[in-house]
Amino acid sequence: SQGFIKDDKIIFEARIKVVSVSGISKPLKFDFSSPPDFGSDNVILVVEGKKIYVGKHYLALHSPVFSAMFFGDFAEKNKEEIELKEVKYEEFVDLLYVIYPTEKQITASNAGHILALADQFDMKSALKRVEAYFVGTSQFERTTKLQIADQFKLSELRDHCLDSFKSFREIGVLKTTPEYKTFSNDMKAAICDRFMDFC
Repeated sequence: SQGFIKDDKIIFEARIKVVSVSGISKPLKFDFSSPPDFGSDNVILVVEGKKIYVGKHYLALHSPVFSAMFFGDFAEKNKEEIELKEVKYEEFVDLLYVIYPTEKQITASNAGHILALADQFDMKSALKRVEAYFVGTSQFERTTKLQIADQFKLSELRDHCLDSFKSFREIGVLKTTPEYKTFSNDMKAAICDRFMDFC
């Protein structure tokens, strides 16, 4: 450091080099295979014979299905362990990573089963996150996105796809695809409305 006198005041100039930093928060990591160190409302979900430790109130907050299961008039209400059938362990954990504050990303490889499970358990926040992923990704064809939007009633994704058609010719090509035959009447009506925008 160095100093000098100006107007009868001593002024010091110092240069500080940061060698290390501590106290910065790290991304939260959840290990659902063991009981957490916090919370007293935990419940064990058994999926494919494996135990998953979750908080009742937290899961109920995100899902009316689990809310009814944990706090409604169901046999599971007072059980310490609840088995979830016809659900895959790894896929369900992927879903939990979406609703818990983690750094887990939605990708082309997990978006499909996360979406299906979010729909099954009526998790609105998870549905919105997956919908946002499909809106932003270029890894799926537009017709595939429309099928997904149609099946899971994702209006934002549907509108995004339809707005991307820039001519009646593009709409005409869509109507000749095999996917078009699988669309619901509501989706076909929305496509027709978009077609009329160019007339």
